[in-house]
Amino acid sequence: MKHELITLFTGAGGLDWGFHKNDNYDLILSNEILEPHLRTCTQNNDIPLISLDSYDNQRNVGVCGDIHDLNIEQESDIVIGGPPCQDFSVLRGKDKRNGVLVKRGKLYQQFLRIIKKTNPKVFVFENVPGMKSANKGTAYEIIQKDFQKEGYVLVYNDVLNTYEIGTPQSRKRLIIIGVKNEYIDDIFKLNTIIEKYLKNSYLKQYPLTTLEVFEGKTLESLQNEYMNIMEDYKYSTKNIKNEVAEKWETEYSNLSLDIVKDYHYFNNIKDIDSKRFKIAMKEHEKILKLLGYFSKAIRKINPIDNSNSLPKSNKKIQERMYHIPPSYNFKIVEGTDWAVKGMMSNIYRRIHPLKTSPTIIAYGGGGTGGYHYEYNRQGLSNRERARLQTFPDDYLFNGTSTEIRAQIGEAVPPILSYNIAQTVNSILTTI
Repeated sequence: MKHELITLFTGAGGLDWGFHKNDNYDLILSNEILEPHLRTCTQNNDIPLISLDSYDNQRNVGVCGDIHDLNIEQESDIVIGGPPCQDFSVLRGKDKRNGVLVKRGKLYQQFLRIIKKTNPKVFVFENVPGMKSANKGTAYEIIQKDFQKEGYVLVYNDVLNTYEIGTPQSRKRLIIIGVKNEYIDDIFKLNTIIEKYLKNSYLKQYPLTTLEVFEGKTLESLQNEYMNIMEDYKYSTKNIKNEVAEKWETEYSNLSLDIVKDYHYFNNIKDIDSKRFKIAMKEHEKILKLLGYFSKAIRKINPIDNSNSLPKSNKKIQERMYHIPPSYNFKIVEGTDWAVKGMMSNIYRRIHPLKTSPTIIAYGGGGTGGYHYEYNRQGLSNRERARLQTFPDDYLFNGTSTEIRAQIGEAVPPILSYNIAQTVNSILTTI
C-alpha cells in the first residue's frame, strides 16, 4: 500500500520532487498561496490546480489559497512542508528576525494544526538554520515542544548543509523528521536509515562542483575546460593594489592548473587519496545521471520556459567583472574605478568552477544574483540557478523571469527531497 502524502507551503515543488519521483507515495494534496509557484509544481507533476474555494476533499490536487482557511478531512501517512522563513533568516540581521512574534513566523502553527487534524505517522519540517537562534532560541524551543506534545519523537533534528548529500551549492537547512511515538520499536534502526540517506562521507569530503553540473561531466573529463577558464584570469587584478587582490594573486600563483590537484587545493583536502577520489567521482556521476545532466552541457539546452536566457549585458558591470576572479566579490575592486558599495559577501560574487556555489537567493538587485565563473560571462541564467539547486532540466517554471528566480531561490533542493523521500519510505516500511 502506498503512503498518503500532504505537502504544505509547496512553492515550486522542490521538497515535493523526490516524493513524486518515488512510486511509494500517493498525493492527497499540495497547498500553496502563490499561484505561479504552485502552477509550476502542478504542471510538472501533472496534477490539477484548483482554488481553495473549489476544494472539497478531492485527492491528488494542488490547492491554491491561504493555509489558514484550509480544512482537510482526511488522515495521512506523512505531512511535509517548510513555512516561509524570512522572519527567521540571518540575512535579515539580528534586529529584524522576529521569528514566532509575527504572523509569518507563526505559520508553523498552521503546519502543526494540520498535523493534529490529519494524524500522520511521520512529518518532515524544513526551514532556515536561523530558526534555531531567532528570539534567542525560544522559537526553536517552542516548535520542538509543540511537536513533542503531539506525540512525535524527533528522530532527525539538525542543520544539514545540502552539499553533503549532493548539491553543487552550500545551502544549510534545518530539517526535523518526526515519527509518532506509538510506531517506534527500535530507534537505533531508524538512526541507521537516517545515516544511510542523509549522510554521505564521500560527498561531504568531495563536493559536487559548479563546473560538473554545468558541463554534465565529472572532474576527470574536464581538464581542458578548467584550464581555459582559469587562464583567462591570469591578469584580472593587474594594477589593482589592495589586500584582496594580493590574496588572489598569491592563490593564482599556487595553482597547478591540474584539475584534480586544484580541486583538492580549493576544497581544503589535504591528502590525495586516488581510490577514495574515484569513488567520490562515481557518486558525482550518479547524481548527474539522476538529475538528467549527464553528458548535457547547460549552454546547449533551450527549455521552452526561456529559463536559460542570459540576463541583459551591462557594460559597466562587464568591466567590473573582468577584475573579479572566481570565488571573489566586490571587495577585490575597492579603491578602483569599478568599486561599488556592498554589505553582503554575495555582491558581485563569482561562482568557482571547482567549488560549491554560495547559496542561491530568491530576491535582490545590486549584484546579488550570482555571477558565472567564465571570464566573459555576467549574471547566471535562471536555468543555471536551477541546476545549482538540482532541478532537472525538464522541470519547467511558470511565471516571469523574476518570479522564476524567486521560485528557484526559495525552493528546497530536489536532491535533498529525493533523499528525504527515501528516508521516510524506509521509516514507514520499518515501523
